[in-house]
Amino acid sequence: MDGDLKGKIPHYLTYEVTNTDKKKIPYAYEVFRNLALTGTDWVPGTQVSASGGFGTANASTPCEDSAPDALAPGDSYTSCGTYMMSKGVGVMSVTHTFGGSLISPADQVTSWPVDGGLAKASMGMAAQGDTIAVRWDAGKEKGGVLELPATLKSVRKGSPADLAGLELDDDKRHRTPYYVTISYRNPGNTDLYPGQASSVRVLTEGGQQIGGAPALVLDGLEIAGCPSDGSGGMVPPGGKVTQCTVHLSADGDEPVAVGFEDADEGDLSVWRAHVS
Repeated sequence: MDGDLKGKIPHYLTYEVTNTDKKKIPYAYEVFRNLALTGTDWVPGTQVSASGGFGTANASTPCEDSAPDALAPGDSYTSCGTYMMSKGVGVMSVTHTFGGSLISPADQVTSWPVDGGLAKASMGMAAQGDTIAVRWDAGKEKGGVLELPATLKSVRKGSPADLAGLELDDDKRHRTPYYVTISYRNPGNTDLYPGQASSVRVLTEGGQQIGGAPALVLDGLEIAGCPSDGSGGMVPPGGKVTQCTVHLSADGDEPVAVGFEDADEGDLSVWRAHVS
């Protein structure tokens, strides 16, 4: 077993695929690649294939990959996929996505919630408006990893029309923007660079982690729903900065939380989101 998988727990997903089109589907087995089992920590499980030693040859693994090479019109197949997840983490949802990556929005998202998964994922979250400590790497000369008091101010839903002035790919132009506003305080003894936006994630019902960026970074333009704080400079010791980030989500995949990826650990500090 790969060293990264040691100590992780296997989860088995049984799924059925039906070809409702009038044409044969080639490479029908590749459906598995677009299926994700997302944990209650919002991290997708690691897919393991038969070639990795977890297929039918291993009698202790009750999961048979029986996907065909092609699927004729009207035909169906049932198969099983193995996902490795951290110990103690529950399953929040099963998601089929097309396009995107871990912190980039998928072009299309279909999600099947797992009973109790979202409730478990919500346990221990801070409430919107609460101030929590997030870990930010300010650099060795600026004090190293700092614990910044951070407050989630708002999560607002925009409209694709808000993006009209931006030069975006066609698929991104039709996504729904969400505007996340967070304030930070500099607890250090030196000036703080206001670059925290790259660590902010919108966490969705479909189990997606969607990274964001200030509107000015997207295309150098101001978006009315997500204005900059206007300072753009370093934050003095004890000073505060408020940042707004734009996150583009596939239609229908609603935010349920906002996370900050902590330095070093890679874990998320999370607030519940109340979208307005």
